[in-house]
Amino acid sequence: MIDPVCPRHTAILEENRVLLTLLDGPHRPFVRVIPKHKKYTAAGDKTTTFTNKIWIEQADAKAISPNEEITLMDWGNAIVREINKDKNGNVTELTGVLHLEGSFKTTKLKLTWLPDTNELVPLTLVEFRYLITKKKLENEEDIVPVANKDTKKEVGGVGDSNMRRLKRGDILQLERKGYFRCDVPFITPSKPIVLFAIPDGRQTATK
Repeated sequence: MIDPVCPRHTAILEENRVLLTLLDGPHRPFVRVIPKHKKYTAAGDKTTTFTNKIWIEQADAKAISPNEEITLMDWGNAIVREINKDKNGNVTELTGVLHLEGSFKTTKLKLTWLPDTNELVPLTLVEFRYLITKKKLENEEDIVPVANKDTKKEVGGVGDSNMRRLKRGDILQLERKGYFRCDVPFITPSKPIVLFAIPDGRQTATK
């Protein structure tokens, strides 16, 4: 019901996010206006800033091999030349070049990204989990052993600047993350937007 109409936005998890420097990227940032939903124009438009330094998630950075060609969603392809890691194996920095003439059909990784600008907004992504870890309880069964003690998970992130205009109750999709409802909209840069995850039916009752 919501997928065909809800706007799309981009978010990157805050923990150990990685800066990708594009050596031939635009040194002077420029902005493009693109639709919030490619198949539903009524969702409106959003602005995307293109720069020579962009953020990607740690998990995505770890999946990249040296000299691998990747697709940066809503931009085009790039080739990652150098990968720097710390002593724990976390990626600390990436260096690459654009390859916009490349085809997304040839790449294994299609990655979300955000520009390295001060316009990004802080986020708290909240997931509520099942209260009971068993699908069905017997009549006399004690509920305590199957009660889930970990029913709420909060993760910090950053989102695109267009999310400043979200209102409480707005439904949106975060690319590659799922569907969310805005519980606390943008107030100041020091207070995160709070988004509640919407179950999409793929979770099992015992997850």
